[in-house]
Amino acid sequence: DTKKSTRRLEKVGGTLESTFYKKLLADAKDGDYETFFSFAKSLSPAALDLEIRSLVTLEGHATFINALTRRLISHRDFEAVQAMQNVFLNIHGEALTQNEELQEHLERLLAAQKKESHRILDLVTSSLGTLGFVRDTM
Repeated sequence: DTKKSTRRLEKVGGTLESTFYKKLLADAKDGDYETFFSFAKSLSPAALDLEIRSLVTLEGHATFINALTRRLISHRDFEAVQAMQNVFLNIHGEALTQNEELQEHLERLLAAQKKESHRILDLVTSSLGTLGFVRDTM
């Protein structure tokens, strides 16, 4: 009798997907990831860490990398993307380097990250210049 209940539990456990993963996949179809990022930002750091750790499939990795890339391209949530990217790479870095299927996704993320970093740096530099000018005139 315990074998039956264990089998049922395994069947149920194998098909469960978290809300985080469901929102990630649902937004992948639209490409904007607005719902996903709103949900991810509402999670506690520990819960977000757990959700990122639960991304164990290549499809999950590729979709998450694409979500980060698309968010950088949209010029939104730079700091949130950086934090999630850091956790993701620390947890899954070894798996990412061993799977050539993900290399193109990672290269697009790197390009988007560099471009957005330069844009943010330019904005900060411009703001500092404006602040310096205002300070000097007062």
